[in-house]
Amino acid sequence: MIVKNQQNEIATIRKESEKRLSPSALPPPQKKKLGMEDYMNIMIRQLQYQDPFHPMDNRKFASQLAQFSQLDQLVHMNKKMEGMANQGRETDALQMVGFLGREVFLKGNRFIKGEHQEATLVFHLDRPAHNATVYVYGAKHQLVRSFKVGPMDAGDQHVAWDGLSNKGSKAPAGGYEFEVVARDAKNRPVPASPLRTGVVTGVVFSGTKPLLEVNGERVDLGQITHVGMAKSTGLPPLSPRQTPPGPAPKIPGMTPRVAPGAYAKAPGKTGPTINHTL
Repeated sequence: MIVKNQQNEIATIRKESEKRLSPSALPPPQKKKLGMEDYMNIMIRQLQYQDPFHPMDNRKFASQLAQFSQLDQLVHMNKKMEGMANQGRETDALQMVGFLGREVFLKGNRFIKGEHQEATLVFHLDRPAHNATVYVYGAKHQLVRSFKVGPMDAGDQHVAWDGLSNKGSKAPAGGYEFEVVARDAKNRPVPASPLRTGVVTGVVFSGTKPLLEVNGERVDLGQITHVGMAKSTGLPPLSPRQTPPGPAPKIPGMTPRVAPGAYAKAPGKTGPTINHTL
């Protein structure tokens, strides 16, 4: 009985071993890509084991050398192209820093309305328009306000929305969308492209290309149609040698400085005295 049990255990172990060592159970071998060294080793082995009575044809050998040279050139060219691409990305990143503080115009019809603010809507007209109707939609694409403007010239146009709905109530703060339907004097449609405006407040260097931060949103450079002047404080620039207007303040105990060549006059005298210039 004991011998039979041992035989059963041995048979079970054998079946399990055969199952684990079977070719289907082994992982598939990983294919290795041939490189320049492998190509050179194959060519050297071909020369080493060639038949001395039937040596390799010189033309075939020269053809293989040419193929190896082309492969080497392609590898080096690929490395150079990668280096140039990296330099181009670095240059683009440095150029995008110049957008900081500038007003940019973006493609899109979305805008944010403040709590107690009216919104300025910007759009571009391809041709002069006799009149245009601006439609403002809410978050659920419901019509909030429509109003007419015009006439207008071709180019960028700025119109103000007072923040009121068609019912006369104040629209809540949040995100909105708008569209413009424009027509010329002959009642023909004029293409109108909605735009968004904002000031670049930062540059994000993440991913494959840098992004600009505009109104708290990360935008790609391809979304920008044009760039405006940098925002200023409204104060004129101060020259390094500029001084405030008016006479210089008097300091007690100090003698006023006299221009070179001038003579200070003593009290009660009309003639020249000793030069007291400092």
